[in-house]
Amino acid sequence: MPSTPSREIALSILPHITGFSSMFCSGLIIFDIYHDKRRLKKLYHRLLLALSITDTFTSFSYALSTWPIPLDSPNIYAALGTQATCTAQGFFLQASIATPMYNAMLSIYYLLTVRYGWKENQLKKVEKYFFGIPIMFGLATAVASVVLKLFNNANLWCWISPLPLTCKGSLFNNGINDCERGNNASLYRFLFFYGPLWFVIITASIAMFLLYTSVRKTEQQAAKWSLATRLEKTARLKHSQKVRRQAFFLSDGILRCLASRYFASDYSDYQHKCRYQCFIVHICNNWSFSRNIEFSRICSA
Repeated sequence: MPSTPSREIALSILPHITGFSSMFCSGLIIFDIYHDKRRLKKLYHRLLLALSITDTFTSFSYALSTWPIPLDSPNIYAALGTQATCTAQGFFLQASIATPMYNAMLSIYYLLTVRYGWKENQLKKVEKYFFGIPIMFGLATAVASVVLKLFNNANLWCWISPLPLTCKGSLFNNGINDCERGNNASLYRFLFFYGPLWFVIITASIAMFLLYTSVRKTEQQAAKWSLATRLEKTARLKHSQKVRRQAFFLSDGILRCLASRYFASDYSDYQHKCRYQCFIVHICNNWSFSRNIEFSRICSA
């Protein structure tokens, strides 16, 4: 679909709305947790708080849309920034890999507490890993990207991208670097973001599957011991069905974010194509957060 001025304007303006809406939703979660100090005593609320805080910064970066892109960038509406503002936006967007990683940590937490019966004193031994791994990986890859000069105009925003967009990089050009900045950007996108994100999806999916099978097995055993009728047995299994739905929503929410982020960002050879996908990023983020809250309430019941 060829690009038109009206389409470029819409693609630049709408992320301001979706981005700030995502910030608002994350802010509600932060307020909801801080409103009841007792919730901070539980690890899963602290993880959800960390997840929401990282998403607030990420959503703000998305909300800036094309503003931070350097002013002299061609075919970009409302590009008002410099290379410095572009790098700053790219830094926070790359650090946002911590958000889905916190999702995976929540999945592991649910598995440990529900299937294996871990208590708070046991969880404290691994809490530093739950919090440290996502934020350290996000910051480390963001800093490395700054050093490697990977943050450039990616059409939708500033992120890991070659400059100019048509350059191949030394990896695909017989060892000759034909890029001004962002050499081998596609490789670093996979190493710093897409590879870890797929690992997160697989980890969360496995954890949710194991959790669901554990809950269902327990309820089936309980049904055998009782003298309830088939109708009552069906009622007993409703809890596992609810856990299964929440497990699906959590894993599917991360997968939708991956797909939308991939098609929105990884298209250097297809400029102005699939840019509408950026709106799905903010929508699916808010949706998956609401599912996380529902699921945490199930596990705390």
